[in-house]
Amino acid sequence: MFVPTDLADIPIDRLEADIALLARDLEQRLARWLALVAEFDRRGGARRWGFRGTAEWLAWHCGLAQRTARDHVRVARMLVERPLVRHGLASGDLSYSKVRALSRAPAGEDEAGLVALARSSTAGEVERVVRALRSAPSADVEVANRGHARRFLEWSWEPDGSLAVRGRLPAEDGAAFIEMIETAAAAIHGAPNPRSPADRADQLPDRPPPWGACRADALAEVARSGSPRTQVVLHVDEAALACTAATASERAGETCELEDGPAMPSESARRLACDAELILAARGDDGSIDYGRTRRVVSAPLRTSLERRDRHCRYPGCERRHDLHAHHIKHWAHGGATDKDNLVLLCRFHHRLVHEDGFTVQRARDGTFLFARPDRRPVPVVPVSREEVHRQPRGQPVAA
Repeated sequence: MFVPTDLADIPIDRLEADIALLARDLEQRLARWLALVAEFDRRGGARRWGFRGTAEWLAWHCGLAQRTARDHVRVARMLVERPLVRHGLASGDLSYSKVRALSRAPAGEDEAGLVALARSSTAGEVERVVRALRSAPSADVEVANRGHARRFLEWSWEPDGSLAVRGRLPAEDGAAFIEMIETAAAAIHGAPNPRSPADRADQLPDRPPPWGACRADALAEVARSGSPRTQVVLHVDEAALACTAATASERAGETCELEDGPAMPSESARRLACDAELILAARGDDGSIDYGRTRRVVSAPLRTSLERRDRHCRYPGCERRHDLHAHHIKHWAHGGATDKDNLVLLCRFHHRLVHEDGFTVQRARDGTFLFARPDRRPVPVVPVSREEVHRQPRGQPVAA
């Protein structure tokens, strides 16, 4: 086994002391790093680069695994709300493992008591205590039966075109539903930010959405990726799909609406049409509709070929492998072909980004995909290295 020459002659007691000292120093540096992550998250910096949340950006920018990045963001958000735990990490008295366990404790627990417990216990013991705090007694049979009898689900279309959903589930089904939604929301956006009020209506475009919106995204993704695959019928004419209208009066004559539902923006229809079954239809003088042949659908062999080539969403830093859409780089309504060279797999979030949010994607001559933000600043596959950042003259932007 190779042993560095500068370490081979160090006495074992000195090695032990140095390991403990450096561990304390690492915890202190980590506390500062997590504080920076929390502030970056509060400002919604990840949205500037087209990422769902801070965890996904962190994995891309700092080379972390997605799971590790989500864990760090969750702990960073918790430290903002728990100053005693934050001080314990910053002083080196609490290890990151203990702090991570404390981050899962219920919000109403006594923080001073938790910190005292962590100082006198191992990380494993802290985790066991926190798990016990999160458990709750079961309801009696009569209460459970009443809850089951009152189950229901209903929905209605709102005037603005959104769908309002209201329902009630029995306890065990409700717990499964919450777990499904919270897990999916955390995978899409990261853990909830306690400093972002859930009812804020003035969210800026570059800030993370409120957690209620994150849950809505999760529910929509579950609905789209579940089995059997759902079918959404959209009535849209070619003019609306091609976005050829230049004035409001021209757009007034377009048809772009859900079947038995509200109208929707033509750009949203274009996104849906990227990887959907489209049917040409002509309306006769008597009001009847003549359906022509299906076109523009990505065939199963082509879809398989795309999956083998792309493997996951091709947006930089995104590793999502399910619920992927085949996006036309040049939309078929503008003459784009339904072939491998004109298609790229994108997850639902990034598919919306390149249609409704101003991001763009192009195919380079070498076959790579080039993404850019709405300000035309490119989003590189690998971010700028730290060395390049430090070499950059102060006051000048770093080239992507």
